[in-house]
Amino acid sequence: MARAGRRSGHAGAAGAVAPASLYVFALLVLPFLFLAWISLQDGDPLMVERTEWTVQNYAKVLTDSLYLDALLGTLRLGIVVTLATLVLGYPVALFIAQSGSRFTTLAMAIVVLPLFVSVVVRSFGWMVLLGRQGLANRTLMALGITDAPVQLLYTPGAVALGLVHILAPLMILPIASVLRGMDPALPEAARNLGASRLKVFLTVTLPLSLPGVAAGCVLVLAHVIAAFVLPALIGSDRVRLMATMIYQQVMVANNVPLGAALAVVMVVATFLLLGAARMLSRRWHD
Repeated sequence: MARAGRRSGHAGAAGAVAPASLYVFALLVLPFLFLAWISLQDGDPLMVERTEWTVQNYAKVLTDSLYLDALLGTLRLGIVVTLATLVLGYPVALFIAQSGSRFTTLAMAIVVLPLFVSVVVRSFGWMVLLGRQGLANRTLMALGITDAPVQLLYTPGAVALGLVHILAPLMILPIASVLRGMDPALPEAARNLGASRLKVFLTVTLPLSLPGVAAGCVLVLAHVIAAFVLPALIGSDRVRLMATMIYQQVMVANNVPLGAALAVVMVVATFLLLGAARMLSRRWHD
């Protein structure tokens, strides 16, 4: 009877996860395998009748300094934007979740409402602000910091700033959700035992909020690495990222296999980075 119950339980669990597994396999695994297959061809298999297997596309990606710089620049930008959104977003999430202030609703609205505005619109807004005659340059000249307009637009810093603005809600909301679910008696007990506010935060609040931090970091990092519209508008071709390189190879140079190889390398590098971050977070939490 016990074995029959276990079997029925396993069957029920398998049936419950089957739709999600099928969804992931059909929309994520199969397209990635198809992308990997294209990357191993010497020509576009959808346009050329006969193609041959080759690894030259990967050799070019991994040896050409142009693509290596784009890969490292993309990963570096992802780490910088993720850390910046974490440092700026954690206090906001803490305020929303635990302050009890009447301004909590206003803060939540300020965080959520920008998500309803198109990325293109916000990118053009940053282009206006950071342009040579924009508000940022006018402010710098008015304060006497500079005598002439400086190059703020089409720089890595401008791209990072725009991505932090756009992706901050993806960091704030998961952390605030976890902090709201935390038992308020735990910090209170730590304070009653004589712990300072800083020690309560470091030993109770921060460790318990790590699942939200991890979720926010994964969301932000994945969006930064895949970002195309904002870097293309604010960074132009001066900021070389993997997404823009893939677009140029597929749409401009018409080299689909090389673009597919770039995409595969970017996906693999992203998962390796996320795996390393997960291992570090586990060790730090333990």
